[in-house]
Amino acid sequence: MRAKPFRVVVWLAVICALFLLSRLFYMQITNVEAYREKAGGNLRLFSPVMAGRGMIYDRNGQILARNEAIFTIQMAPYKSNDPVEVLTKVSKVIPLSEAKYKKLAEILRKNSELDNLTIAEGLDKKAVARFVEVQERFPSLRLEVKSKRIYPVHDLAAHIVGYVGEIDAEHLERLKNKGYIAGEWIGRDGVEMSHEAILHGCSGLRLDSVDMLGRTLNTSEQRSAVPGGDIYLSIDLRLQRYTEDVLYGVLNRLAAKNGERSGGAVVAMEPNTGLIRALVSLPTYDPNDFANGISQKKFSRLIKDPCAPLLNRAVHGSYPPGSTFKLITTSAALNEHIISPFSRFYCSGKYIVAGLPFNCFVRTGHGSIDLTECLGYSCDSVYYEIGPKLGINRLKKYANAFCIGQKTGVDLPGENAGTMPSPEWKQQYFHEKWFPGDDANSSIGQGFVSASPLQMAAATSAVVNDGVIYRPQLMESFTQHDSNGSTVKHFSKPVVRSRVPVDPGYFKYIRAGMRLAVEDGTAKSSGGAYLGMAGKTGTAENIPTVDNPQGLNHCWFTGYAPYYPYSGWKASPLVVTVFVEKSGGYGGDVAAPVAAKVLAKWNELNSSPKQ
Repeated sequence: MRAKPFRVVVWLAVICALFLLSRLFYMQITNVEAYREKAGGNLRLFSPVMAGRGMIYDRNGQILARNEAIFTIQMAPYKSNDPVEVLTKVSKVIPLSEAKYKKLAEILRKNSELDNLTIAEGLDKKAVARFVEVQERFPSLRLEVKSKRIYPVHDLAAHIVGYVGEIDAEHLERLKNKGYIAGEWIGRDGVEMSHEAILHGCSGLRLDSVDMLGRTLNTSEQRSAVPGGDIYLSIDLRLQRYTEDVLYGVLNRLAAKNGERSGGAVVAMEPNTGLIRALVSLPTYDPNDFANGISQKKFSRLIKDPCAPLLNRAVHGSYPPGSTFKLITTSAALNEHIISPFSRFYCSGKYIVAGLPFNCFVRTGHGSIDLTECLGYSCDSVYYEIGPKLGINRLKKYANAFCIGQKTGVDLPGENAGTMPSPEWKQQYFHEKWFPGDDANSSIGQGFVSASPLQMAAATSAVVNDGVIYRPQLMESFTQHDSNGSTVKHFSKPVVRSRVPVDPGYFKYIRAGMRLAVEDGTAKSSGGAYLGMAGKTGTAENIPTVDNPQGLNHCWFTGYAPYYPYSGWKASPLVVTVFVEKSGGYGGDVAAPVAAKVLAKWNELNSSPKQ
């Protein structure tokens, strides 16, 4: 009786063995290709490799922007069935702020098919160690070394260099065919933005071999990442630092005097190349705040600051140029034969335009003066007479040629074209007719006329160059890399932007008036006469407004050196334009001394060995 149960057990064992053998035969012999394909698919995973961003230097090789390696945790959401759950679990190992967690969770819910998403960055050694201990539990996560953008000179030249930010979904969709991947940096302002194509490079591709549990077995490179090119700017960091210090000194003194802070800008540019040697806008900001991921609180403080530190006054600002505009009015009147280089005028202290009195800034009048003295002593009455005779349409034609109301083409984003009005413009924006008084105001750079410091620097360059304007540029040279590791350096060439339609012979008379302004006129107190400096002052009058409750004047100076060749000048010629917002003073007292100091420093830097 006992033999029968035993035989049943034996037969059951035989049946099970035959079943297992048949399945083994099916898997290893009959359906081997299907399983091989499935296993192969699980073992081959492609991952993008970020390209190193190019460096930014000044003309002497001083670093303005560089990269620093930091540890990051990256997620490949498509490798996980529930990436939000993975995020929740890893957040218990690597603490994430509530705001950061919510932002990442929202991204994952909307798009779980992303190739790459940065979960945490800037990890210290302890955080890295904690993650390494549990990494096998999270096949969709990996530890990587990522580049962080560093601006070692902080707020110095910030409006030139700009800053970067992590690429957003909109830019990624538009640029993914150009080698961009999620989680990397993209230029948001300044040179970082305008020369993004050079700095970015091209991402690579890596093949990871993993087992069925998601553990990496080995890695091979399928396409090498090509690093971005390095950019060498035309600015001299020594001159940039000195100029900022000088302008800060002026603004601090004005703040103490006026009881409120104000801003300003300086542009120093070679007139015969267009290369910008210093470009200052104050107050400024630290681009590292943006590269590190600026907090909402800090960003809000910058936005609400009444002095607008994020505004690049030199390029984005637009202000009434005051009497610096007389350089353009004089050029136009000479070329239209309304006046001659030898004309004489009489200033009684005011001039009647269409029955209304327009006062000269010297109320007692200048008396009998010639053209050179009109510029040197900045007589308004003469231009109140010239303006209506010239007419706004002709004045606008010449002003546009001098870059007023037109962009200069500088290699920075967001340039402001300023305003050069016309009867049609006034009717469109104010629904009013154009009057002869508008001609008079426009002729001295008041009324509706507005320009940026960079535009006035370009206009001054035209006077220095007998009408030729070179396009202002900040990139002096750059390198390019290829996939073979070769590097080629390219140099920017001066580019003629335009030629002002004025007889070149007239400009020497205008330059003589600018020299008189420094020797004995409105800029006499600047101290620039010994440098051979020539220039034109400007004071733009304001009425009280919400932004300027005291109605404080803006002041200007635009000039250059050397006016004539002499042994004491060792540097290349340089145009310097200075603008001080809400100064309450005059161009000759506030702005001209800044220009004189900047020109002296430029000459000093080019007369002695580099420090």
